[in-house]
Parts: sequence; C-alpha cells; structure tokens
Amino acid sequence: MKKIMISAMMCAVAMVTLLTSCEDTLETKNFTDMSPNNFFKTEGDFDAAVTGLYLPLTTNWGYSDGGTGGWYNSLFNADINAYFAGGMVTTDIMRHYSSYVYDEFNVGPSTGGAINTTYNVLRFVARATDVINQMEKSSGSTEAVRTRYIAEAKTLRAFYMYTLLDFFGPLNVKLDPSTLMDNTIEPRPSNNVYIGYIEKDLDDAITTTSFPDKYNSNPDEWGRMSKAIAYGIKLRLYMHEKNWQQAKAVAKTLMGMGYSLLANYEDVFKSAVNDELIWAVPSNTASDNYYVTEVLPNDFKRGYTSKGTSYIRGTEDNYFSGWKVYCMRWEFYDTFEDNDTRKQVILCEYDNSSNQHITRESGMVGAIPVKYMDTQFANWGTQTAQPVLRYAEVLLSFAEAENELNGPSAEAVQALKQVTDRAGVEIPASATASKEAFRDYLLLERGHELFGEGMRRQDLIRHGVYIKLARERGNNAQDYQVLFPIPQFAITESNGILEQNPGY
Repeated sequence: MKKIMISAMMCAVAMVTLLTSCEDTLETKNFTDMSPNNFFKTEGDFDAAVTGLYLPLTTNWGYSDGGTGGWYNSLFNADINAYFAGGMVTTDIMRHYSSYVYDEFNVGPSTGGAINTTYNVLRFVARATDVINQMEKSSGSTEAVRTRYIAEAKTLRAFYMYTLLDFFGPLNVKLDPSTLMDNTIEPRPSNNVYIGYIEKDLDDAITTTSFPDKYNSNPDEWGRMSKAIAYGIKLRLYMHEKNWQQAKAVAKTLMGMGYSLLANYEDVFKSAVNDELIWAVPSNTASDNYYVTEVLPNDFKRGYTSKGTSYIRGTEDNYFSGWKVYCMRWEFYDTFEDNDTRKQVILCEYDNSSNQHITRESGMVGAIPVKYMDTQFANWGTQTAQPVLRYAEVLLSFAEAENELNGPSAEAVQALKQVTDRAGVEIPASATASKEAFRDYLLLERGHELFGEGMRRQDLIRHGVYIKLARERGNNAQDYQVLFPIPQFAITESNGILEQNPGY
C-alpha cells in the first residue's frame, strides 16, 4: 500500500517543496546548470539555492538524490526507515508491532534503513558549504540579504552536522570549499573539533543582524531557519555533550524570546504556527505527514482513550485505518498518572473494521500514541506539521542543566512545574529530595511530554540508561550501540581511511 503513495511525492522531492507551492516547484531552476556566471546574482537565486538545502527536511517519503542516484527517506518522514522513527523504536517508549532489527539491536554496517538515510545528509553538509561560499563571493543583492541567507544555510549545515553526530559520532564533513571537488577522503575529526564546527556555524548565524529571531508571526516563512532555531540546535548540542553551564545559558536565552506553553497540550499539535513551537517541519498536500497512519493498526476503525474519548479518522462509513508499524510500549504507557492530560492523546483500546473491540487483554500489542488527534481523512497522510523544537523541551532542558549544576533548586523546579502544571500532574516531594531523584523524574517527564517526537534515544543515552533498558527488555544490546555503525559502503570506499565505530 505504501508503494501506491510514492506517486504523491513527485512534488515533494523537488528542491523547493517546503517553502513554496507544488505549482511553483514545477518551475524550479535547473541546479545542474548553475554556475557563478548565471546564478547567485539576485535574492531569488539565493532563495532557490538555500531552499534546496532543505530537501532532507520534509515529512513526506523522501527524495531522489541526483548526486548518488539513490533514493532516501526524509529525516522527519514517519516511516520506520527514517532518522525520526528508526532511532525512536530503539527506546523504552516506542516499539515495532512485530519484529524489527533496530528495535532488537541487531543493526550492522550493511543493515540500511535509517542508517543510510541519515548518513546521506553528509552530502548536504558539503552542498551547504558550496552554497555558503558562492553567496559569500557574490556581489548580488544587498549585504543584509546575503548575510541573512548565509546565516540560514549555516544553521541548516549545523543541524545536519548535529544529526550525524547523534547517530554516528563525529564525521569527516567538508567545510572547506576548496576541497569540494577533491575526492580525497579525510579521517574523522576528534569530538572537540567537530563540536567546534557546529558551534561556529551557529554562532555565526546568531550574530548575524539580518537573521530573523523567529517566524512565529509570519506563517508564509514558517519552516525556515531562524535565530531561535539556531539557539535550539545549540541547546541540543550542549545537552548531548553534558555541557550544563552552556546548556543553561542557551535555554535561558530562549526563555526570553517570547515563547510560552499553550494552555491545552493537544492544541500544540493542531496548529503549525503557535507560541510553543520553535521549529516544526511543515506539511501540506504536496508533502504529507504519515505519522498517524504509521501508528494506527491496519484494522483500525475507532479508538478510545482511558477516559473513553473516541477518535476516528473520518466517519463510521468512510474512514482510514493505518499501516500498523510502531506503537507505544504498555510498560511506558502505565507510567502516566490517570489524570495526566497528555495521556488523552494516546488510545488504549479500539474497535476494528469488523466492529470487534480490541484491548491489551485481547491482543493489542501496544497503546496507540496518536498525539495529533487529527480528523483529516482525504488521504493516507495528513497536513499536520511535525514538531522538532518546542518550548516545553527548553523548560525541561533548563531544569535538567540547573539540577546538574545546583541540584533541584527553586529555578529548576519552577521550570519543570510549568510543564507538569499544564499536564495536571503534581511533582511528588520524593522527586526533589536529591539531585539524583530529580534527574530520574526529569527523564520520565521528558518521556511523558515529548513522546512521539523522536528525542527519547538521545535522552536515554545522556542519562546512561539506553543500553540498560534495552537489556531489560530482553535485547542483547552492547555498550557500543549508543552509536549506529557507519554504512559499510562508506567504509569500503574510504580504503581504510574512514574508521568504523567501535564494536562493528
């Protein structure tokens, strides 16, 4: 059934899917004919070149990469073979409905799937380097316009480098434009050097005067990089490195940029542009979001929450089921308190297409983390934006960094309390009894707040329990599996210069 839907991606794989209409993409410049003599002369040229760098950042199936001749899942496509879901099913929250190598920690250098999809953004780091270099050398348009697009491209490049770091550790990225046509493969840099690359790009972007703070009041430009997104990537980087002082400082900056929690948790995911979203990947009819369809069972008709609220994608006579790919583990579902409002976007039983009522006692594999509770049913996909950075994450990260520096201080508790108050949850006294207790409680709360948003793997690794929890689930997980292997084709092509991650 998924193969039928691939025809819907023909607009989405064009260079400008995210930020222009489908009709506009049909008239996109031919990038294979691009040269300094005919390009990078006008603001439109800058816009087209930078927009092309967003190609891996869609919710739709993916893109055909002319550079390799291959086809790759978009990073935020909800398919199990993409970065977003591939890492998510290795955690204590999500699981595959049946058997899957990522879920079971049986991944190797030749596995493919999310590993190959994610590794390919290494090419977009190089492309960003070329675009940045061409814009820096150009005398077209105004300085304000040029520097704005350069800052946007650097933020994108930094995000791709962070994504690679998350999956593989430091990689041999191409940041020197003079080496772009050189096929010489360089060794992988040290972690500190690589972190410096990302920091420099983000600092350059943040200090660019013409780079907008955010686009929350400008829906026409929503999805573009901004200073707030650059700060958000920086926050994730510092959390990844456990650089608590810097993480706290960056979180504090974001907390002063006018973001706030919406009163109702469910409302956050109904609008692509709101005061809680720092960055969400847009979706539209040319680039659908398939998350809901991925989590619904293939015989699904109507589901129910623990409070009895029902959900159906359509009507009794005309509805869409799903593809039964991944779901929420019951063990994690049971950690929610009954009165937690976030639990009300998770279905714990359902009626199937034969009007049988299915529960965990009658064979339901896991809870259904619908989260977006959409009612769109004109297509298998929806036009729901995929959150990447939210203000709730900023508050939780601030609380964690402050706790690591000063224990469960009043500042740390107050930041967490904003999140738990909205959920209708009271922080127990035991959670603030010590730094260790608060740390554990924060990890659980991050799971409750951010489930289905693709960040659990990083959180578990940072807290040192990723492998431990996998073993408790019965997996033969090894300590080195906090990183994925570099694809075998890259190791082979490097002739031994590119070092494989330990253990693989």
